[in-house]
Amino acid sequence: MILMIKTLCLSAVTVFFLSACVTTIKGPQHKADPVKQLEVLVDLGTGYLRNRQFGRAKNNLAKALEIDPSSVAALNAFGLVYQLEGESELAETYFKRAIASNPANAMVRNNYGAFLYEQSRYDEAAEQLKVAVDDRLYNRRAQAFLNLGISYLKLDQKVEAEQALIRSVQLNGREPRALLELSDLKFQQKNYVDAQKYFRELEKSGQTTSRGLWLCVQISRVFNNNDKAASCGLVLKNVFPNTYEYRLFKASPNK
Repeated sequence: MILMIKTLCLSAVTVFFLSACVTTIKGPQHKADPVKQLEVLVDLGTGYLRNRQFGRAKNNLAKALEIDPSSVAALNAFGLVYQLEGESELAETYFKRAIASNPANAMVRNNYGAFLYEQSRYDEAAEQLKVAVDDRLYNRRAQAFLNLGISYLKLDQKVEAEQALIRSVQLNGREPRALLELSDLKFQQKNYVDAQKYFRELEKSGQTTSRGLWLCVQISRVFNNNDKAASCGLVLKNVFPNTYEYRLFKASPNK
């Protein structure tokens, strides 16, 4: 059989190529592999999601669901898109569909738990996150433990919160939020040695927040490190002058 060959110049192919010339061969047509198609569409959708191009993300994810309506990855990504768009009911619908498709999927449980936390539904968030942290192979398990810990803090379950936050730090020793919360918890317990230990690890992350600076002031005063307390207070004043923590610092007797 003689194949007919012609070259076509395309002005736009995909998000990755602005222009190109390709050679097409007319011959026997091979049926596209739906598994590969699904993977490409989900990858495109999540890529657009990361770039906050929500319309294009939804377009690709919708095509993915046409191939496989139970695709966990596509359903989860749709939930994230609608969460970021502020469409809470739609986001929850897609997260629940993803869980129904694969109840053991830690990624979906973690994302749905974070969504519920954002909705101030802390009890429900904790239930989802407890499932996520049980997956020992989940590559974001440290983040799931952190999410679980701060959910417990909102529920005023400090023992459970501390346990979850310690697990987060064990899995990722440079997780700033977990270190901050642990340092604060230890300070509240008057366990100043451990409060200082966790705070020193927090300092290594280079993350500066108003809460962290106020905690720095308090811990430094306990250990009579007046120079450091003054230094942290000055940064708090200059960088975060309109915060609750700065008001506490101004009202403190040793400012």
